[in-house]
Amino acid sequence: MADSANGTKLGTLRILRRYLFKSMAGEDLNEVFVTFSGLVGDRAYAFVDRNKHSNFPWMTARERHEMLLFRPRYLEAPDPANEHPSASSFKAEVLSPEGEKLSPSDSCFTAYFEKRFGHELELRFSERAMQDACPVSLLGLPTVRALSDEAGIPLEHTRFRANFYIDWENEKPYYEDELVGSSLRIGEKFIFTVVENNMRCAIITLDPATAQASPEVGKLVARNHGNCFGVYGSVLQEGIVRQGDPVFAFNGTKVK
Repeated sequence: MADSANGTKLGTLRILRRYLFKSMAGEDLNEVFVTFSGLVGDRAYAFVDRNKHSNFPWMTARERHEMLLFRPRYLEAPDPANEHPSASSFKAEVLSPEGEKLSPSDSCFTAYFEKRFGHELELRFSERAMQDACPVSLLGLPTVRALSDEAGIPLEHTRFRANFYIDWENEKPYYEDELVGSSLRIGEKFIFTVVENNMRCAIITLDPATAQASPEVGKLVARNHGNCFGVYGSVLQEGIVRQGDPVFAFNGTKVK
């Protein structure tokens, strides 16, 4: 870890990812504006399963693994310099695994997925991200490499669906677990607090490129890591985040 006028440098943001449609494929970003509710455009679209009667109403890849193979994109992505993008900035299309282009604005969009997945669905859109827990998520790249070694198979970072992937200065696997309760700054303005460990579900057992399941990955995380992998954060100050930004301990936060 290096000290500078900005504080203690803990690492570097190597990969920045957004998930336009809940439980579908994500996309790498060069930069994005992060609000108090998360990355602009993150989890803006989602399906509700009308037959679910619980506090988790979403239709996800847990039920239909192939959801991961659908690739959504914004037709004109929200400009990171615009803190309050217009509704037109969120116009999107979804590419099916077979290469068919689908538009959420089409009347037949939901019906297509109802027929394919065999569920009664309702399409939701919100400019405020529809996450499962906190506004942002973070995972150390040394942690991904360490779990690959534990599992004995290469595991892509995309499997774990975080927003921020960090290379820590100390190269320590699972270092993010030690930062729970700490506040961090990424780039010039964006500040967040690491509030809790990320409790994992079956989606981490799915290969994001094929949707094939490897249950042993979930069992390994449950057995060796208390079923947690990565951390969640709550936003203290909004700002633009860019790939390659340094990650600092904020405002005298003591780190191990």
